[in-house]
Amino acid sequence: MKGALYAVAVSVLLGLASAGDIHEHRHAQGAFQALMRIDEAAAVENATCGLIQPPQIQTAVSIPSERTLVLVTSSGTSTSTSDPPPPPPAIFSVVAAPLSPSVASVVAQSAPSPLILSYSSSSSSSAPPIISGSQWCITYSPYTSTGACMNSSAIASDIASIAAKGFSSIRLYSTDCNSLSAVAAAAAAHGLKLVLGIYISDSGIAGAQDQVSDITSDFEGDYSMVEMVVVGNEAIFNNYCSGAELTSFILSVRSTLREAGYTGPVTTTEPMSTMRANAAELCDILDVVGANIHAFFNSDITAAQAGAFVSSSLEELATYCPGDKEVWNLETGWPSAGDANGHAVPGQQEQQIAIAAIVAAAGGKSAISSFVNDLWKAEGDLGVEQSWGCGHLFD
Repeated sequence: MKGALYAVAVSVLLGLASAGDIHEHRHAQGAFQALMRIDEAAAVENATCGLIQPPQIQTAVSIPSERTLVLVTSSGTSTSTSDPPPPPPAIFSVVAAPLSPSVASVVAQSAPSPLILSYSSSSSSSAPPIISGSQWCITYSPYTSTGACMNSSAIASDIASIAAKGFSSIRLYSTDCNSLSAVAAAAAAHGLKLVLGIYISDSGIAGAQDQVSDITSDFEGDYSMVEMVVVGNEAIFNNYCSGAELTSFILSVRSTLREAGYTGPVTTTEPMSTMRANAAELCDILDVVGANIHAFFNSDITAAQAGAFVSSSLEELATYCPGDKEVWNLETGWPSAGDANGHAVPGQQEQQIAIAAIVAAAGGKSAISSFVNDLWKAEGDLGVEQSWGCGHLFD
C-alpha cells in the first residue's frame, strides 16, 4: 500500500516536472509533502516501481531501505516497468535533507541534460550532500585555517580528494607558500590540469613580478599540465591597478612565458561589470575571456536561479570581445553562512541548491569556489567571505 502511495505522489510530481514549473505549483509541493508523510509513517523496504510518463520523459523511481527517494529522468519514450532504464551518460545528482521543493526547480529549470535527483529523508545528518556531473575546475588555496602555509603532505591529500570528486582542473590564485611544486606533483599524479594564477595585491604590478619567475622556474619548460594562466584576480575592481597597467603586465607575462615554452592561453578575470567597462582595453590582448560570475552578489537572484544566472552571464560575456573568443567563468559559488543580500540568502541548503544549479547549467565552464572554507580571510561586509567552501558537496 505504501509503495502504491509513493507511486501516486511521484507520478503527480514528475508529471509536473515535465511541464517545467515544479517550484511554482502547489500540487507539486503537496506531492513532496505526501512523500514525506508516507515516509515518516514507516520505513519502506525494497519497494521499486517504474513509472512511464508522457512521450520524451521516462522515469524510474526507487525507494531503498534507507528511506531515500530517487528520481531518474532521461530522454526517451517507453521502457518496461519491471526493468528501469540505466542512468544516462550525463548524470547529475543531489543528496540532501530536508526534502525541498526549491531543489526540484533545479531539476525542472536548470539542467540542460538528463539528470538524477536523489534526496534522503533520514534524520541522520552524517552523510553529506553529493553533487556529481560536468564539473571542470575548483579553486584551491594552500593555506591552513590560520593563513599559514600548508605542508606538501596536506596539499597532496587535498589534491587527491579533489581528483576523487570528479574535477579535471584546479585553479590557483598565486604562487606563494612555495606551493607550485607540491600542487603540481600531486596534480600530475592524478592527471589533473592547473589554472595558474599571478595575484596582484595592493602592492600593485611591481609586487606580482616575482610570481612570473616562480612559474618559469618551477615548470622548467614543461607546461603540459598548465591549462591557463590568469594574471590578476579582480585587480582593477579592487583598485590594485588600472586597466592600462594590467594590459601592459599581461603582455609582459605572456612574452616571458612564451620565451619559456608555454604556448597556452593567458588571460585575466574581473567581475562582469568591470570586464564590460574595460573590454575595449583588454580584449585585444586576451587569449580567452574570463570573469568571476557570482550570482549571490546580485540581490535579485535566489539560490535556485544561480545556474540560469551563470549561464546567461557567460552568454553575455561572449559579446564583450570580438572574434568569438572562448569564455570562462573563473570563480563562482554560493556561501553557506553570512547575511542575506536581498533574495540571495546564504546557508547550507541554499549553497547546495545553488552549486547544483551552476554545475547543471555551466559546470564545464566554471571554476567552483572553493574547495574548503577560507577561515583565514576577513568575513567581509556580508559576513560571507569565509564560507564558500563546497568541496564536501561533490562525489
